[in-house]
Amino acid sequence: MRQKVFVVEGRNDFSRLKQLYPDIFILTTNGSAILDSTLDALVELDKTHDIILFLDPDYAGERIRKILSQKLTHVFHAFIEQDKAFSKNRKKIGVEHAKKEDIEFALKNIKMSYENTQSDIDMHFLYEEKLIGQKDSKNLRAYLSKELHLGHVNGKTLLDRLHQFNICKKQVVEVLKCNIKQKNDMDKIS
Repeated sequence: MRQKVFVVEGRNDFSRLKQLYPDIFILTTNGSAILDSTLDALVELDKTHDIILFLDPDYAGERIRKILSQKLTHVFHAFIEQDKAFSKNRKKIGVEHAKKEDIEFALKNIKMSYENTQSDIDMHFLYEEKLIGQKDSKNLRAYLSKELHLGHVNGKTLLDRLHQFNICKKQVVEVLKCNIKQKNDMDKIS
């Protein structure tokens, strides 16, 4: 089994994880401007370690996730939901602001990134399932993303993540059926 390296954005994220897991190995990117030395260190560590990206659920975090995913081969992803990562005053977002149980949940649902996808999903399927181009697509994507632990996604990012994590049509349809059943159950109650 390979050792794990957790990658976070800044020192506050680092401190938060160390508070909960004192023995884990963590590297910081020092924000969205990844230094060449940090990237070089991660590329070297990638040869012997699994790299777990646990980044803020915002634009900068997604940018870092994309850059590192393209450079590294043993990449895993942990996502914290946006609504679980806001500061108390709701002005900042980040791993550092999440509750212990939300961090634990994110780290229990780590996704492995596959280089060669077996996913059979395309944009046409996403449209047919009302995940893009429809009135309620954003909410449906949010539901699917939450259930599959994909992080915050728009239509294009959803397609990329479904491919990246080898998720097939059958899995998506099953999750969406649960959503329909929940809505029908709620309608019966009201």
